[in-house]
Amino acid sequence: MRWSGKDLFCNCGYYFIWYNNFFNIKDKLEGDNNDNNKETNNYAKFYTKEYYQSSLYDYTSFRLNRIVSLARPKMGSTILDLGCGPGEIAVRCARLGANVFGIDVSKDALKLSAERSLNENVQIHLFEFDGRSVPFKSSTFNSIVIADVIEHIDDETLERLMIECSRLLAPDGRVIIHSSPTKNIIELSKIIKKLSYNRLDFYSRLVNPDYEFLHVRYHSQDSLRRILKRSSLHPVIWGDFQYLQDSPLSSIFNLRILRDMFSDQLWCLAFKDKEFTGFKYKDKPYLNFIDVPSEINLGKSSESFINRGFHNAEADSFRWTEKAASLFINVPEDPEKIQIELSTSNPDTSIKPVQVSLFLGKEKVSEFYLADGEFNAYSFKIPERVKKGITELKIEVDRTFVPKDCGMNDDPRELGVAVYNIKIL
Repeated sequence: MRWSGKDLFCNCGYYFIWYNNFFNIKDKLEGDNNDNNKETNNYAKFYTKEYYQSSLYDYTSFRLNRIVSLARPKMGSTILDLGCGPGEIAVRCARLGANVFGIDVSKDALKLSAERSLNENVQIHLFEFDGRSVPFKSSTFNSIVIADVIEHIDDETLERLMIECSRLLAPDGRVIIHSSPTKNIIELSKIIKKLSYNRLDFYSRLVNPDYEFLHVRYHSQDSLRRILKRSSLHPVIWGDFQYLQDSPLSSIFNLRILRDMFSDQLWCLAFKDKEFTGFKYKDKPYLNFIDVPSEINLGKSSESFINRGFHNAEADSFRWTEKAASLFINVPEDPEKIQIELSTSNPDTSIKPVQVSLFLGKEKVSEFYLADGEFNAYSFKIPERVKKGITELKIEVDRTFVPKDCGMNDDPRELGVAVYNIKIL
């Protein structure tokens, strides 16, 4: 394509007009009733500003932080957010130095993305999308993000888009896919609801009737894997719980094979040149594809590092634990000590100090006590038996407290200790 002022055009007649801070497809902008665009136009009308600003749209940090970390945004990388919505993922990637392109069938989504990028003072290249063909050169992108899109399109469209993704990926590129809820857990929840005479209703936690009409197709690992392989992409797929993480089902299906089959979240990394087998971290396959550091700031850390038991980050500086919490950290060659910064607001610490136990893998590093609400920094020698590489770091406390029950504020959470920073030296 070539420039015509701020617009882009091709000799074939394809034209992008710069309007509202994004590139609009010409025939849509002018209201052409071309039959090829009718279905996409009708479909896009549901994805309005009101939809993206309502509780129907998922802005949870669990989803956003993990997607961004898997996309590996950095200076010099080029990322495509396919179905960018209101731009929260695209902006986060751009803020970390990546050259980001966002496409969507919804003009409202693109307007919100443009506003978000302006407010955040980052640049995103935004294009209206016809839902079929992606107008970029082959081998352009290091990462392609498809976040909560595949459940909104049919298999034929998805397969066409996956073929496009294969064409667009750089040789070492990756496609990042997230979808929820998943087919198997929805079917199972229907059966449980029926057999329990509506006493056990997990289905209503998975499916909201206000937007169910927007979901064209729910996927399982098998259905997604088949489409990706037909598109010459090699997938790594795993499951996780979010909607049902505090339900009995997440405990029952804790074994990997059951969790992958019945989880309510579907995650996937797909590559066009490599097929991966024999993972070192079989239970958490994404750990094989992310860069886990040896120092983690809990206020700004990626959700991919978090294993369980941490509440959302607060004030960009810390996270509260539950009674037990763990994350993944990289243990370098010949580690000497671990340094942890933390505090507690437990109101009875002056009477009974809070006991904290620290583990690296299966090795207990230390046990210590917090007797006041002040910020504390501790350093402990690392046992020689601890292996280098990505290791689970676990924090256990002897009790939690609920601020609401103590009359401190209206926070209903059970809180253990507030962890700020963890570093292995």
